[in-house]
Amino acid sequence: MTSLNVRSFRTFFKAIHGVDPFPWQRRLVERLHETGLWPEALDLPTGTGKTAAIDAAVFHLALEAGKPERRAPMRVLYVVDRRTIVDQAHDRAVRIQQALSNSTEPVMVAVRERLASLSREGVPLAVAILRGGIARDDGWARTPDQPLVAVSTVDQVGSRLLFRGYGVSDSMRPVHAGLLANDSLLLLDEVHLSNPFVESLEQIDGRYMRWAEEPLPRRWQWVPMSATPRTSRKDALGLDAEDEAHPVLRRRLSASRPARLREVAARGEGELAQRALVGALCEEALEMARGGRAVAVVVNRVATARAVFVILHQRLAVAAEVFLLTGRMRPVEREALEDRIRPMVGAGLRSRQPDARPVVVVATQCIEAGADLDFDGLVTECASLDAIRQRFGRLNRLGDIEDAEGVVVVRKDVLKAEDPIYGPALANTWSYLSRLPEVDFGLGRFRMPPRKDLPELLPPLEHAPVLLPAHLDLWVQTAPVPAVDPDLALWLHGPERGQPEVQIVWRADVSAEMLRAGGDHESVLQRLEACPPSTPEALAVPLPAARRWLAGSGEAAISDVDGMQAGDDRAPTQRVRRAFAWRGDASGVVEWGDVRPGDTLVVPADYGGLLHGSWAPESETPVVDLGDRAYALRRGKAILRLHAAVLGGHARSEVDGALPGWAASPPVPAPEGEEANLDAIRDWLDGVIAASTAPEWMKEAAAALRRDLQTRRPPRIINARDARALDDYVTLVGRVPLRNETRSEGGTTTEDDTGSFTGTESTLREHLRGVGDIAREYARNSGLPEERVDDLALAGALHDVGKADRRFQAMLRGGSVYAAEVAAEPLAKSSIPAADRATRESARVRAGYPRGARHELVSLALLGSSEEVRKRAKDFELVQHLVASHHGHCRPFAPFAEDEDPVEVAFTDGALDLRASSAHGFEAFGSGVSDRFWGLVRKYGWFGLAWLEAILRLADHRRSELEQRGAKEAS
Repeated sequence: MTSLNVRSFRTFFKAIHGVDPFPWQRRLVERLHETGLWPEALDLPTGTGKTAAIDAAVFHLALEAGKPERRAPMRVLYVVDRRTIVDQAHDRAVRIQQALSNSTEPVMVAVRERLASLSREGVPLAVAILRGGIARDDGWARTPDQPLVAVSTVDQVGSRLLFRGYGVSDSMRPVHAGLLANDSLLLLDEVHLSNPFVESLEQIDGRYMRWAEEPLPRRWQWVPMSATPRTSRKDALGLDAEDEAHPVLRRRLSASRPARLREVAARGEGELAQRALVGALCEEALEMARGGRAVAVVVNRVATARAVFVILHQRLAVAAEVFLLTGRMRPVEREALEDRIRPMVGAGLRSRQPDARPVVVVATQCIEAGADLDFDGLVTECASLDAIRQRFGRLNRLGDIEDAEGVVVVRKDVLKAEDPIYGPALANTWSYLSRLPEVDFGLGRFRMPPRKDLPELLPPLEHAPVLLPAHLDLWVQTAPVPAVDPDLALWLHGPERGQPEVQIVWRADVSAEMLRAGGDHESVLQRLEACPPSTPEALAVPLPAARRWLAGSGEAAISDVDGMQAGDDRAPTQRVRRAFAWRGDASGVVEWGDVRPGDTLVVPADYGGLLHGSWAPESETPVVDLGDRAYALRRGKAILRLHAAVLGGHARSEVDGALPGWAASPPVPAPEGEEANLDAIRDWLDGVIAASTAPEWMKEAAAALRRDLQTRRPPRIINARDARALDDYVTLVGRVPLRNETRSEGGTTTEDDTGSFTGTESTLREHLRGVGDIAREYARNSGLPEERVDDLALAGALHDVGKADRRFQAMLRGGSVYAAEVAAEPLAKSSIPAADRATRESARVRAGYPRGARHELVSLALLGSSEEVRKRAKDFELVQHLVASHHGHCRPFAPFAEDEDPVEVAFTDGALDLRASSAHGFEAFGSGVSDRFWGLVRKYGWFGLAWLEAILRLADHRRSELEQRGAKEAS
């Protein structure tokens, strides 16, 4: 392995970012190298490069690669409750990933080789945004031995860590918990925003990670980072004299950020007073927007931001560039917008020209903390002191603007009441600022109040409830989930702000008529299976807001702080709209009261709900369907739905160009495979490719599909019926990756009972050997003791032996008992695709396989019949549980299925001769399944057992993926 030393960090950092690291960043890496431990906290002011902690973590992992006792965690999770920071941290991780792939610098080559050596697949670094609610759209959790940087929010990381992952199926929740609670580093940015989660992590780290009779190797750490910490930590890393003398940091620390205060006398209350505030904010922005300046207007609510944007857009349509940026936007649209804005306002990217058009960015709290933006002027609505200081961190961020100016605006009437978002801290902050002789929010210039007075200027500090072993005992039960289940939001955001979220996806080929009672729900599911919902097109909104919207109730004040919901949470009074909850095999139509935390709700595009790209529940303007573009971004393959409403939306899209009007009339489909149909499709694709105004992503997709039509592997052509027009339309699904990318189509957010139906046959013995080998390699790469490595390999080699049931074999062969009897080898996978539910069910009925029967329970019975397996196992109970739980069941109870005509099942392989009846009886309470589970929880811990399960189950997934890939390449 290529040598690497701690002094190489400077070269590593400069090769990625083009500049040397700051002194504190070098000291951090030196500390990690010496001790293997992160400091208790990173206490760093805004603008000093906290996100470089990602670089330090990646480099430390490379330094530790190859050591017998690796100390650096495999996975790095950057957690922050601001979506813009999530996206910027992801961009930084992508830069690291790309530099590792492309650089020829010897140090970068060494880091690349060392990181790649940790992974069975040889990938140096994977990067992901961990979002929730999208079934089969979570490739971050593909393997347990992959060096990874993932960025996410408290909701997504916290819910997964505690076995209740929002948007994750019950069966896959142990996998996510196992990965996040083991061999992982959690970097919590802006921890003042998420104190309850910090307290929960303190309890988990202090007591429950070590609570096991035989704990597994522990490489789990969490590090709070903040520019405004509320509590001091003994072992915190901050700036020292060397940092303060650094020319770049010195300029930033001494930068001036002056502010004026403006009080708006409201005429009336409610809407009238709000109009006065909006008018004042606009006046200030219009005054500042001159001579090529960049101005930010930051407000407390999404509705206020929209109102300010509309006025400024009308007043400055020609004179300036005006943008609306909130966290309540779909990622595709937000990223397209940020790509446009970044060169204009990005720190270090701007080229200030007095004769250029001014730029005005109207935003919410989404740019408040950590966003690497740099403005000449700032107009902000009053908030708590910490929030205002964070906002002024975007003004003169680099310290090189001589005429920077800011203004804080407040409605006079709100000073007499408690603010729904910031409580009494808003009025108290205004009072404190008003008493200062001058206000300058520069890091070295602002006059902080005495520590005893500071709590009054900050929002009330939320606290998490005490986390008891009984809570973990309830959460660790994922199959089935107990009827009494503690509300996880209390431990993530506290009792006052606990508001989980849902994801909303708009589709133009889904109508309200299809979603009504008795509607064509099956067609909705088929359309979504052809083009599955994915994160780039999903808008995250608080659960209560989504319920109110579906029920037709009024809008509450929505902030841009994850987990925080302002306004009342009254129950909706009427049922107006239905949605389709995308939950894998549990998908179905829901009304407002059926919506659950983490759900992905697919709604018709003509429901409205967006305006200028941001959440606007009162809007009835049809929403552009982004499904095709999101599919290409997520999966790296082209897809186009030739549906008039889908294409019509692209013809009027404001995102990135408009499709010519003629293209909204797609070719009329003929039956699949007819040449006339293909000719019409070719002509339509050629027209899109040649259209100068067509969106670039669509032209790229059309070109890829056109190429596919000329190969031996043409695109899949799926016909679907449009319930509104009573006509058919075509979906083209590409088979060849765009731009030669290789992305996993499999995910790990959900797992259903169709894993044996992959569309590709594979033999049982080869599958078992393959899973055993991968499980062994994963376990070793994860640093487990050799005894556990052997047990995982043994469980992998036996997990599917229950498929030897002759009825199961007949089912895999389309229901043919004869084909199963004469076959030379039993199968593990069927050539029937999982999406073909009708064929699967017909095969099950013909084969006589009991509905709901679980092959893994037959595997468990076969293991119990063998003394040879007992001899091979180091922990036979663990091997039994891993086999029984490899589809997520038996945590703690086995599912029941009636087998009226049980059969004897036999499987032989070398010295193994396994025989048992399919009437195993494991569904009974006294069968020992639940006793075994609880015994192993006490032995390896809540999180340790989940880790062992995750290793085996991911080995099974990847082996199945390899078998399918091999079959495709062979064809």
